[in-house]
Amino acid sequence: MLEFLEGDDLKECFTFSVPPESEELQFPQRVTETKTFGGSVFDDYGNDSYRITLSGTTVNEEKKLIYRGLKKVPLYLTGTKEIFELQKIIKNWSDGKVSTGFFRKTKSDVGSNRKVYLYDLSKMSVLQLATGVASRNYWRVFIKDLKIKRDKSKPKTYNYTLEMIGVEDDEKKAAGLFGDVSNAINAVQDVMDGISTVMSITEAATAAAAEVADYCARVKLAAEMVSNRDISGSLVALNVGSGLDLVSRIMGGDSNSFYNTTKNFLHACTTFGGLAKDGSDSGQKGKIQTSNTYTVSFVSNGGSEVATQKVEYSKTVTEPEDPTREDYTFDCWCSDSALTTEYDFTQEVTSNLVLYAKWNLATATITFNSRNGSRVTPKKVAVGTVATPPTPPTRSGYAFDKWYTDHACTHEYDWTSTVNSNFTLYAGWTKTCNIVFNSNGGSVVDTQTVTTGGLAVYPKTPTKENYTFAYWCTDSELQNVYDFSTPVTNDITLYACWVQISNTVTFNSQGGSAVESQRVVIGGYATKPATDPTKEGYDFVYWATDAEGTNEFRFNTTAINANITLYAKWTETICDVTFDSDGGSAVETQNVGYGNKAIFPEIPVKEGYSFEMWRTRKEVEVPTGETDENDEPIMTTEYQYEEFDFSTPITEDITLYALWFGGE
Repeated sequence: MLEFLEGDDLKECFTFSVPPESEELQFPQRVTETKTFGGSVFDDYGNDSYRITLSGTTVNEEKKLIYRGLKKVPLYLTGTKEIFELQKIIKNWSDGKVSTGFFRKTKSDVGSNRKVYLYDLSKMSVLQLATGVASRNYWRVFIKDLKIKRDKSKPKTYNYTLEMIGVEDDEKKAAGLFGDVSNAINAVQDVMDGISTVMSITEAATAAAAEVADYCARVKLAAEMVSNRDISGSLVALNVGSGLDLVSRIMGGDSNSFYNTTKNFLHACTTFGGLAKDGSDSGQKGKIQTSNTYTVSFVSNGGSEVATQKVEYSKTVTEPEDPTREDYTFDCWCSDSALTTEYDFTQEVTSNLVLYAKWNLATATITFNSRNGSRVTPKKVAVGTVATPPTPPTRSGYAFDKWYTDHACTHEYDWTSTVNSNFTLYAGWTKTCNIVFNSNGGSVVDTQTVTTGGLAVYPKTPTKENYTFAYWCTDSELQNVYDFSTPVTNDITLYACWVQISNTVTFNSQGGSAVESQRVVIGGYATKPATDPTKEGYDFVYWATDAEGTNEFRFNTTAINANITLYAKWTETICDVTFDSDGGSAVETQNVGYGNKAIFPEIPVKEGYSFEMWRTRKEVEVPTGETDENDEPIMTTEYQYEEFDFSTPITEDITLYALWFGGE
């Protein structure tokens, strides 16, 4: 543990929660020049100085309680944060935030008013405290350097080394934390009182508080036993010489029992996260505070957040603006969580305080539990008014009954009663049966739902082409006619029974133009469609009873006794390409399938002429240049010729005309 003092006034205190892994004490030595945090130089002390080196690691990241003296609340830190907290304390001290020029040690500084003491708590048993000479447990030190380096093998771990120069004071150190036995006991008791106060502020968990109380009782018992014993120096020396530890046997432990018991007590306190706040004793009523101000917190109990206030001792809290909360109106602030005592804002504040918001319900919410039915949106109702029923939910196999105040649905809700609180209503249901109508190819008939024991309603008569409806049956074989006066006790399906009255003749043109179907009475004859279907590239032949067109249907001799489909028979269209040689030798006509190309024929001959090309011809009307009595141009018909391209697909009959060159 390190103490930073100005005179007898303790300014800072730091305790290693986990003892260093390595302690090195070198004596004697002569100091010449040493670099410090402040850049100071140590003069030569001769042979009365120690070189003290403490080394350790932050590998243990479990949070521990860091004791900081009687007037400051312990810190709750991991190993890493603990060592950097020590670095901050040393830096602040050396920067002059506590006392400037501290680390410059000269001859006169040995008796300076600014001091740092290092305690070895492992040597501070009751026996050693009583004698004061059992073993060395403290030094006045001058901090040389604190080195913190990241461990290369463990990136999240730091290794630290604290180097110090230690000297022995001329007189025994007794003013700091520990002095004689009674002072030590009182000091420990003060620590326990301070921590107990912090515990009450943080409202620690019951189990952890019981553990702390247990260790606290053990420390008090040990302290009482020690204080009631007459431990004289001669008795101590006698027992030390005989190898016996009187005090340890009195307390029931080894020579470190008192220290270990206290250490266990402090360790139990590590469960209290709230102890990690900095503070000091304000002097008012034994409360642990950083100053004479107190914290007043406001718990809005579901309302809008209200800022915490800092109030000086014996002053009053400023009443904040009323918080807001949906569906509630603010009533008052209470000093207890049970909301039984309204807080008086004229009352002086002498401790930390928590105030709790009390609310009055303004808008009640009615929640609807549909009990496996469809969801019903909650309804908000102004307190003191009457609610209206929501749209009833639905549920497969059930009919909605009414809303009840209990889940068992034994107490019907009265919709004329006023609403004064939030509550839940439960849907009541009656088991139902479904009557499904299978129309066997006819028009759709809606399913009916009736309560168990009710009667089905005779539905609207369905329709079906070529049939007339007869009745509903209970079986798909249509053997049992259903009696609609029979009570329905289970889900049932009814089947439509039909009587055929006509048949349908359907015409499948197989890619040709559509032909309308015909309805023909049973035993009657179909009528041949007045217009044959058309299909590009094909010629219609007849209607057949098969898709291949092998069996021609005879309209006048074949009776229709069932539904029938007739298929169009087609043949490919053949186009004639005729050649007009205009007096030349004859050229044979070509028969070309629809969409195919004509073949350039053998060139004709004509005496005195040379064949030039085959042409197409079309008639066009052109003006003659004259007008009639109405002054309209007189037209005449002429032929226009154009060379024929034999790569053109043939889609109709065509005549080609020869063009000749020459002649007389």
